[in-house]
Amino acid sequence: MKTNTSSLIARYIWLLNNIAEAGERGLSRSEINRRWESCIYNEDHESEIPRKTFYNYKCEIENMFGLRLESCYVDGRFCYRVSREDSLQSSQVKQLLLNSLSINEAVSRGGEFAERILLEDIPSSGGAALPAIMQAIRSSQVLCVEHKGFKPGARTRVSRVYPYCVKLREQRWYMLAYSVEADDSRVYGLDRIAACAPTGENFDPRALKEFFLKRKKVSVPEDYFRDYYGVIIDDSVPLMNVRVRVFGEQFINYFRSLPLHGSQVELRSADGQTPYCDFAYRIHPTADFTSKLLSYGASVKVLSPAKYVKEIAATVLGSAANYGE
Repeated sequence: MKTNTSSLIARYIWLLNNIAEAGERGLSRSEINRRWESCIYNEDHESEIPRKTFYNYKCEIENMFGLRLESCYVDGRFCYRVSREDSLQSSQVKQLLLNSLSINEAVSRGGEFAERILLEDIPSSGGAALPAIMQAIRSSQVLCVEHKGFKPGARTRVSRVYPYCVKLREQRWYMLAYSVEADDSRVYGLDRIAACAPTGENFDPRALKEFFLKRKKVSVPEDYFRDYYGVIIDDSVPLMNVRVRVFGEQFINYFRSLPLHGSQVELRSADGQTPYCDFAYRIHPTADFTSKLLSYGASVKVLSPAKYVKEIAATVLGSAANYGE
């Protein structure tokens, strides 16, 4: 049976999941094959993963996810485990993949157990565009995309792009790419992509990295978004030292356990006399960051800088005006 792209990716994640969970001990081929016999992705009911197929899966995991499966001897067994150099325990990609797989396997089994897994309604799972983009990143293919933004009067645009990376943000997938027509970087929301297909052309990945390094001062994709809250990139909003005050133990603990931004620093801790806590950020406070702060209502107050405080105050007054007296 011919296996489609989504099923293949599911198999890669299944294999990675099983080997990763085995830890330092790893898994031998025979152990992997025993698990494969009862795997939901084994549609042909094979008794083993053929050696050549296993090697191909191993290579695809390394190419697609950047996680190397090394062979080694443990307790007299020849086995496979995730390379220690990949710091798997701190890998956000690994956690996302393995969590997604666990949920997918549980839901696929159906029955009462599946009914106990309550998921949010996600408007953008990436659709058909995500596999195409991932394949294009891996093989340096130029993509043709039809994209329409949310701004009033926005028109559908057809662009040739060099995909640089994909990013998951608040239930939506985004692609950061170089646009040939704009001769600049662009962020595309996948839920706004009507069509996405390879053009048959290839781009030079070294030239793409050079573009982001020279024009955007970005050496790795993560750096492009580092000083922003989400995916709204606006050079007209300056980089600021923002200080906010959070009131109430519940919200303080929430900020501590899940920082709003990687630059978050706790400046002043709450105690019996000061039932609040101050946090500082080095960030471009774009609209999405402002909206996040305002979502906490009176539990969060922006202290500085003065210009940003005025902007916040004007937004709050405008919201109050919508409700009249």
